Amino acid sequence: MKLEKSAQKALRQFQCEKSRNIEESFARTLSESEKIRLFFINENSAFTDGKNIVVDPAMNAVFADKKALLQVENYLKISHEFSTDFWNALKMLTRGQNIHESLHILYTDFPSKIAMDERATSKSRRLTLASIYNIIEDAFVEAAGCSVFDNLELFLQFNRLATLFCNSPVEGTANQKFREISEKSEREEEHQAERQLVLDLLEYLNYMAEFLLYPMVVQEPPHTNIAQYVQQTKQLFLDGSICGEPSERYTFTQRIFDIIEPIIPNIDFEDDEFFQKILRKLPGYATHLDGDKSLSAHKSKGRTAKITRRLFSDLDGKPIYTDFGGQIYVLIAEYAADRKNLLEIITIKPAIVHWSATEFDCAVLHNKIKIIETKPKPNQNMRRAYQNLCSKYQASINSYNSRFAQLLRAKTDLREEKKIFGNGINSARLSDTKKRYWYKKISDEGLPDIAIMLLIDGSGSMAGGRRNSAITSSMILHEVLKTQGIPHTIVEHRAGFTEPLVKINIMVSFGGRADEKLNIMSISAKGDNRDGLALFWAERYIKRHSSTERRLIISVADGQPAHKYDNYYPPVSAKDTANAAAKIIKRGTDIVAVALDDSDNFYCYDALKEIYPTVVACTDLRELTGQLLGIVSRVL
Repeated sequence: MKLEKSAQKALRQFQCEKSRNIEESFARTLSESEKIRLFFINENSAFTDGKNIVVDPAMNAVFADKKALLQVENYLKISHEFSTDFWNALKMLTRGQNIHESLHILYTDFPSKIAMDERATSKSRRLTLASIYNIIEDAFVEAAGCSVFDNLELFLQFNRLATLFCNSPVEGTANQKFREISEKSEREEEHQAERQLVLDLLEYLNYMAEFLLYPMVVQEPPHTNIAQYVQQTKQLFLDGSICGEPSERYTFTQRIFDIIEPIIPNIDFEDDEFFQKILRKLPGYATHLDGDKSLSAHKSKGRTAKITRRLFSDLDGKPIYTDFGGQIYVLIAEYAADRKNLLEIITIKPAIVHWSATEFDCAVLHNKIKIIETKPKPNQNMRRAYQNLCSKYQASINSYNSRFAQLLRAKTDLREEKKIFGNGINSARLSDTKKRYWYKKISDEGLPDIAIMLLIDGSGSMAGGRRNSAITSSMILHEVLKTQGIPHTIVEHRAGFTEPLVKINIMVSFGGRADEKLNIMSISAKGDNRDGLALFWAERYIKRHSSTERRLIISVADGQPAHKYDNYYPPVSAKDTANAAAKIIKRGTDIVAVALDDSDNFYCYDALKEIYPTVVACTDLRELTGQLLGIVSRVL
């Protein structure tokens, strides 16, 4: 089904990191595992290996199939909130897939027993086992979802019905394939008998999937070639789908396989993929086929569950109808809130400000240079990378937080004014007619009155380990200072090689959005650097965006300033930057430089000592974080 432009746009908006995060969080809650990871794909499949979940929000393009969604809504007797809104349909269908796979993680054994089954001696036999097992397991987990949990039934029914009406009827897709195969068989005499077996087998599997998973469909009598197998295995499918013990459920798969063995072909079509393609039309195929699509080796034992009903009926097959009206009302409100939050993120644009060097009281040699100040749009695709990095260094973050908490708990002398009596007199208030000229000294805990800027050299020489270390240290510094409530900003700067340009990227701003931290992962290394001008910009920024009396700029660099455009090289660049630093420090903003040196020399340290009055040498990048936080703690 070809999607309209509006549907394509809705899908692009939905398949973002925020949506994936919401679904992953839900999967972890339902499966009771914090290690579960969830991924979006567009491959018409959804599956799990017991540790990872893969879902396709656009499965069979159902979210854009208004006719199918209308049929689902009419069957469930719910309002038309999904057939008229791509976003609602995507949310509903994705959550349904997510629930289905999460229930597999709870109740299905991983890895599949098929790989070790002596019956799986060929591809066709292995695929047959997987298909039977799939039908039984899917029916079981959905019955468990209705029997054990509240509020899951709507999602499971919605997805099952969407699959049904999308293919109207279910066997239509398979039958179409059967005809294609039959036509091909007529042209190829070789293996005709085996190909007929394939047709019979696939018709049987399709018939049994419809029988067990779509009980609302009135089935025609099975074809003569498969009638006896349908009759002999119906009860086994029914019994297996309510068997609460995972290992016992697989025995039903084996018993069914043994009965239908006469219609399982003895050859594998290595050159033809039609057999595998048709089997993939059966829902959840990849979950139960060990090895082919497993994302990682994972072992887990499924839980047992007592089944009291099936997805659409009781255990006797009597249909059960549920009023979902109240639940729909709540869901639509939640979906609207999620969409609003998402659109706020999508519509964020980079904030760009242009400056001229003449707007700063810098040296005349900078007069032709322009400054482009950018606050990038947070890249939500970096969220997973940031979380992984944060998790990796969580012990360090906790340790530094503990040290800073102890440091900040130290008592601070404060003075309360306008007292009628106290420790001393404030002479400036002697004219107060109410005689409130006394002050009182007290000790209290309080946050330090300081704002901090981490100013990172983003020139090309920072590539590799130095850039990676800058990213890690910035992340830890941000997490610690954020927890301690200390105002801070993280900025990278660089100059264009042959351009009269200085680029400033504000990765984390004072009091900015929480997701700005994701920009830290985008710190890069390219171009030159023009520290003399960058420092004047930094001074103005920290003064304008913080209300503290004390200000600290920590400048991280791996060498002296150099800008090819106008031969801004040492000793001129060093002297200019030294003058800038001296002027800024005299005006009340402290500057501490961190020199990134190799372990066998102090070239950068010696060079920066000519520029800054206070320089910290870092000869081991693994110690950069500790040194940065050490600077902050000494200032505090």
